[in-house]
Amino acid sequence: MNICSLVVHARPERLGDVQASLEQLPGVEVHGRSDDGKLVVTAEDTGEAQANDAMMAIQDLDGVLNAVLIYHYGGEEPLEEEIIRESH
Repeated sequence: MNICSLVVHARPERLGDVQASLEQLPGVEVHGRSDDGKLVVTAEDTGEAQANDAMMAIQDLDGVLNAVLIYHYGGEEPLEEEIIRESH
């Protein structure tokens, strides 16, 4: 399982188009956005796509200025189990 968190910076005038394009990518979810063109995004592995592939596709979207990796988790165990085990 891989899950990545990114901040995507888009041209403010293209923000709506970029968000719509992001939401069409398998495993990608938009969690928030600001009027200045920044979006908070996660990408995770699905049966049809890898998180790494999604990150590359995001950078190639028309209107995206850059995408910065904020967090990456990669492991065999589901993320929920890892967090529970560390908190005990």
